[in-house]
Amino acid sequence: MSRLDEIGEFDLIDRIAKVTPGSANVIEGIGDDCAVVRVGERVLLLSCDLSVEDVHFRRRYASAEDIGWKAAASAVSDIAAMGGRPLFLLIALACPRLTAVDFLEGIYKGIQDVAQRFQIAVVGGDSTRLHDHVALDVTVVGEPVSNRWLLRSGAKSGDLLAVTGPLGLSSAGLRALERNDTVPIALANAHLRPLPRIAEGQWLCERPGVHAMMDISDGLLQDAAHIAKRSQVGVDIKRALQTCTSELRSYCDAQGLSCLDFCLAGGEDYELLLAIGPEEVLETYTAFAATFGRDLRTVGVCTDAFTGLRLDGCEPLVKGFDHFRS
Repeated sequence: MSRLDEIGEFDLIDRIAKVTPGSANVIEGIGDDCAVVRVGERVLLLSCDLSVEDVHFRRRYASAEDIGWKAAASAVSDIAAMGGRPLFLLIALACPRLTAVDFLEGIYKGIQDVAQRFQIAVVGGDSTRLHDHVALDVTVVGEPVSNRWLLRSGAKSGDLLAVTGPLGLSSAGLRALERNDTVPIALANAHLRPLPRIAEGQWLCERPGVHAMMDISDGLLQDAAHIAKRSQVGVDIKRALQTCTSELRSYCDAQGLSCLDFCLAGGEDYELLLAIGPEEVLETYTAFAATFGRDLRTVGVCTDAFTGLRLDGCEPLVKGFDHFRS
């Protein structure tokens, strides 16, 4: 009998999908950033995200507001990954009965800060007792901004893979926080207060040359492998195309670390990873920079020369985060 540490998180998801029946109202089910469902004449995007104390956050370095912000932002990022508009949040809370009430109010303050920033309504949830940890499950309901939404499965051979912003800052920030290092503010903010790319996702979804998209929550290599698998193409990530911010490079230099490792395998960046046709690249990159004041950056290519993920043409030794293997 297989154990979770042997099959890993993503094989478990595949097995669950095989035994879970679909419905005529389910347009896209298990396996993407959101489910896409039809309710009457309306299409909705549905997702949830679970945050557990000492797995996703520690009170030693994260304030209550930080915990709430990140829990909400990571859930909302799934809507961004489809190019959608978030509408409603439902919050399920589990905690010990001796938990300080002001701490819990701080968590909901952080959640509300995200909701206000992106014009989302918190409409309900649930609460129950947990013996020794705090856990939050955030359900998000959204909708497409037009008649289109982007999946992981649309990448084509010849597409370039690009990201909407810098990678590796969150995982480096986590390392610094865990080790009580002096933490550059950019790294701490990237980990504790990530920004879901809602406007960027909607803008990219309107570009016909963008064929696939997802958010980067488990690391560039891990998430690029999801696009490769769902699109049935090969993805080759190029080391030479990776760039590090000055803050990440300074921290890694001081610690004797490789910033490239954080860029490739670090998680919780919540930037968007997209596949774009080569004929659309120049116009899209130029327009994106003019609209958002920063560049899309190419990180790899899609090919029909092989299937699956490669790093400079070779099997990578490490791909990224897996809750049951990492």
